[in-house]
Amino acid sequence: MPLPPRGLLAIFAHPDDESFGVGGVLALAAARGVPTNLVCATDGDLGGEAGARELDRDLRHGELREAMAALGVPEPIFLGYRDSGMENWARPADCFATADAEEVVGRLESILAELRPAVVLTFDPGGIYGHPDHVTISARATEAYRRAARRPGGPRVLYHQAIPRSGLAEMGRLQEAFAALRGDATAAPPTEDDLLQQRRFVELARPDEEVTTIVDVRSVLDQKLAALAAHASQMRDGGWADAPREMVERFLGWETFVRVDPPPLQGERETDLRGVV
Repeated sequence: MPLPPRGLLAIFAHPDDESFGVGGVLALAAARGVPTNLVCATDGDLGGEAGARELDRDLRHGELREAMAALGVPEPIFLGYRDSGMENWARPADCFATADAEEVVGRLESILAELRPAVVLTFDPGGIYGHPDHVTISARATEAYRRAARRPGGPRVLYHQAIPRSGLAEMGRLQEAFAALRGDATAAPPTEDDLLQQRRFVELARPDEEVTTIVDVRSVLDQKLAALAAHASQMRDGGWADAPREMVERFLGWETFVRVDPPPLQGERETDLRGVV
């Protein structure tokens, strides 16, 4: 008879996806002795800035390992696919977004069978801002969860990490306030990629009433900040390291999810992940 599922598995696309959106719940789960693991689908090798987009895969892997150590989470599981680049970039022929769907789902099913998590986390279908790899990992992880959940010992709960529309507005206000505090009036104008990303954030933010779960992660905020700082290749101008504490708490102190399975009751709201966190 198979053992009951136990633990938390986060499945995301790139090194650094996990730290911003779910780093707090990973740290909380790990601190409480919950078996906690991360799958990273791509090497993040196209995570550089325009004009110098390619990054060394070993650099991105090392940053993710450091981030996981900061959160108290074991060595990440790398699937090793190539980064697909941003939505408007020319796409490498062998990238994750074009990888065989059954192959990816099968690999994820094998990991689910081995680790037996009770709870699975991944991106919402829009991938927060439409990045092809975010959208792809959401679809593949969701399908792998659904197949695994049908089997004895399979996972029991699926969450999609999402940003509510009200939260997006708050993020914008805080970013503007922090820029003013740092005196960024002369900062370089946003790039075409920046503008596309901003537009897609707005288009893909979830209506507030669809968000089922808001977790307070302020008690592990220092760990989350350390994890973000570990992704040095992705942190512009030092990220939020120099922001006032109150501002950082408002920006990063809560993590938001849509519980996909089991579906929520009308108006149901949670402050944890079904007791796991």
